Amino acid sequence: MIKTQSAIGMDLTDLEKEKLWEFFPNGIISIDLETTGLSPLVDRIIEVGALKITPSGSHIFQTLINPEIPIPPHTIAIHNITDEMVKDSPTLIDVLNDLREFMGDMPIIAHNAKFDLGFIVLGLQRAKMDLAANDIYCSCKLARQTHMEIVNHKLSTLVKELNIPLLNHHRATDDAFAALKIFMCSLGVIRTPLSPMLKRYGHLFSLNDFEKLNSEELPEKLSELEKLVKEAAVIEINYSGGNHKNEWRPVKLTSLLNTPEGNILYARCLWSDIQKSFKLKKITELRHPSAEEIQKWLKKS
Repeated sequence: MIKTQSAIGMDLTDLEKEKLWEFFPNGIISIDLETTGLSPLVDRIIEVGALKITPSGSHIFQTLINPEIPIPPHTIAIHNITDEMVKDSPTLIDVLNDLREFMGDMPIIAHNAKFDLGFIVLGLQRAKMDLAANDIYCSCKLARQTHMEIVNHKLSTLVKELNIPLLNHHRATDDAFAALKIFMCSLGVIRTPLSPMLKRYGHLFSLNDFEKLNSEELPEKLSELEKLVKEAAVIEINYSGGNHKNEWRPVKLTSLLNTPEGNILYARCLWSDIQKSFKLKKITELRHPSAEEIQKWLKKS
């Protein structure tokens, strides 16, 4: 069942609202998803939670979603959402129009927003629905600049360090509220909308930046990546770009993402120990290193 209701118990303080209106006079939406995995190109949404804060009031959009595929055991262990819980829920295509109306063209925030909004964009594209001009902000990316003293910027770490209550971590509505509170802490550090910091570090893209791209399927020569990403495997890719053009490089796989610049493999480069984006169209080959080589790279990284 889709719920659009007043945000009782999930509202900002009066001081937080005053700060929010300075930056976003018409309000903002915070959104979070629970999914079958980390890759919008191959995984599915199983829960949507969105919190809309405006000068006229606050509302929640929440629903479980039937992904029409089995939910993997390792993700059930994280969010505790089972196949039985979603079997009578609407599918994504049944939810998208209501969600799009709820979002309108308002600015949207999420924690690690490129993942959450990637799922929504792909769903809208596959349903042949128009993309609105929502500006997308990332509470994680911004917190890395405003709270550099914190050891990492996972949502669970930030809520603990910033004394933000979070009762049901890895459930969409609760995590959406936590992301909003984290975002408000960052706005408190920035202090003024005249600062370029929000645009430079918090803003990712506008939703309709994706309109110039059609949704792309995974190239056949890279179809094995779907399975390997789910396993977080270590492989080597030959990449026709960057400083090591056409060289084999070891990577630990994280996700298959859609971006306004095209579909990417998001992975940790084991040479630099940095998460990097590799355009799928520039990956010419992949191969499997030996167990000894993998251990050697992992020890160095």
